[in-house]
Amino acid sequence: MKFHPNELTLLLDPSSSTGRKLRAFAHSICSNINEIDYTTTRLTTTVWKEVVTLLGNHPEELIDKDHPLIKDQVKENNYTMHGWLNVLLNSPQVLKGPIAIRKNKAILCTNPNDILKLGISSNIPTKPLPHLRAR
Repeated sequence: MKFHPNELTLLLDPSSSTGRKLRAFAHSICSNINEIDYTTTRLTTTVWKEVVTLLGNHPEELIDKDHPLIKDQVKENNYTMHGWLNVLLNSPQVLKGPIAIRKNKAILCTNPNDILKLGISSNIPTKPLPHLRAR
């Protein structure tokens, strides 16, 4: 999967609190957004590997090990990279938070403000509006 450089791609669960907040914040700072709901859209292991590569992390670092679905499985198992990618493929809801991708850079957003680490400037004008300028 190729991510467009001028587009902000969000991998999120829109029913989660963090997902809703991130979506709202992203729409306030960027107009070109591609949202992918990973709970309904099945991403391939190749896409997950590309996302993990852009993040610069090991897939194990993205997974909330206290999540009820994963707690018993992870306790005794020592997964390889491919094993962790399969966990993401089959149970994406165990992610610690949504992922934002832009211009070959990705960030795990445990807080909606983390999206600013991608270097996205807000749509808010920096110059004062004409009717607000001092004369």
